[in-house]
Amino acid sequence: MRNLSFFGKKCDKRYILAFIIVLLCSVVCGIVLYKPVTTNVYFVSFASDYVYNVFNFDCTPLFFSHFLADVLYFYIFFLICYLTKFKYVTLVFLYIKGLFFGIYAVILICVNSVGGILVAIFVFVPASLISFAFCCIITEICKSFDRRFAFFVPLALALIDGIILMLLQNVVFRVVILIV
Repeated sequence: MRNLSFFGKKCDKRYILAFIIVLLCSVVCGIVLYKPVTTNVYFVSFASDYVYNVFNFDCTPLFFSHFLADVLYFYIFFLICYLTKFKYVTLVFLYIKGLFFGIYAVILICVNSVGGILVAIFVFVPASLISFAFCCIITEICKSFDRRFAFFVPLALALIDGIILMLLQNVVFRVVILIV
């Protein structure tokens, strides 16, 4: 039973503090940079499609785009921390992920008005925050995994995050729409 026991693992408080600071700075930078990005058709189109798919409860495109992005980022975080001792390098990729999160959140809110606000509050932001938390968890405890299962953990966490996204869309958002 010791394969999944992480109670003896101490967290690196300096890394967690740096993680939070980089995440906050990247989100603020994304919020500031949203205006020049709105001229790009792909960002606006993705935000409009995101709102459309959430309101029509079409899970497949949202699940696959979220799942593939999470698999990419989770494996980057995992491979950097598992194969090297330079876990602070992951903060560069966290900055990029947070920057896109800030940009998409503002575009969802500004371009799609009330529908975008509802989607951002109840689906996009919670799913992204869970993804950030999984990135931090992978970074902190990746060396504690059993070698046989270690390379499947990021994939499993990406699948769990995708399922949480679908639950947010199909359960929480439906309840909010029924109430409103």
